[in-house]
Amino acid sequence: MIFTQLIQTNLRTKELGKKIEYYNRLDSTNEEAWELIEEEQENQHGTVVITENQIRGKGRKENSWSMVAGKGLAISVILDKKYPSNRSSFISLATGISVVESLKKRNIECSLKWPNDIYYQEKKIGGILCESKIKKNSIDKIVVGVGINVNETIEEHPEDLQKNLTTMFSITNHAHQRELIVAEFINSFERQLKKLNDESNSIIDAWLNHCLHLNKKVSFSNNNKLDEGTFIGLNEKGYAQIEINGEVKTYNSINLI
Repeated sequence: MIFTQLIQTNLRTKELGKKIEYYNRLDSTNEEAWELIEEEQENQHGTVVITENQIRGKGRKENSWSMVAGKGLAISVILDKKYPSNRSSFISLATGISVVESLKKRNIECSLKWPNDIYYQEKKIGGILCESKIKKNSIDKIVVGVGINVNETIEEHPEDLQKNLTTMFSITNHAHQRELIVAEFINSFERQLKKLNDESNSIIDAWLNHCLHLNKKVSFSNNNKLDEGTFIGLNEKGYAQIEINGEVKTYNSINLI
């Protein structure tokens, strides 16, 4: 069981995590977060949704996210605050940086794969799903979902996924306190969000510093076809820049293979 009071005891935030909604079982923390927003009972900014057992976790492009009940982490953070629409990509970048920073405090050095995967060496350990609603050139509502493989073994995941993933327990050979991981992520995430307007370049630099495939050949799915190029960085909007046949092309959202 995850103890929300222990999470809040370790928070050093002014906005995020003041309210935590805990559930034994959910289809999806992101879906629950949107339901809370739609209820419109109060400003939900900073609310964290967390569950012990997410049975229909969502990834990008209708993919699913596998979670082992009682051992993994599935959380969503509601951002109910106005952000310029041209900063939407930075929120996903900031989320990735924050996950990496929180795992580093558990002595696990991770990398980031565009656009929203968390890797330990060549194995996936976590993922991010940012969903937003935009009104009049500003981001109206955002739900940031994070999934991390924590205290399960690799073998507890579906067999067809096992060769491509890892878990914190498998790396360190000991269990981790999930509450501390959540608190450290939220602390880091609030720090990163403060940089959105005036220090966005520092978010780009930090993301690239953790990038798994900078200046390396990548294959990616784009408009239902497979392309290949060299990932050379991010532009000032936080979009991927990939060199293909000597020409640099920019992509807001692609899926690296």
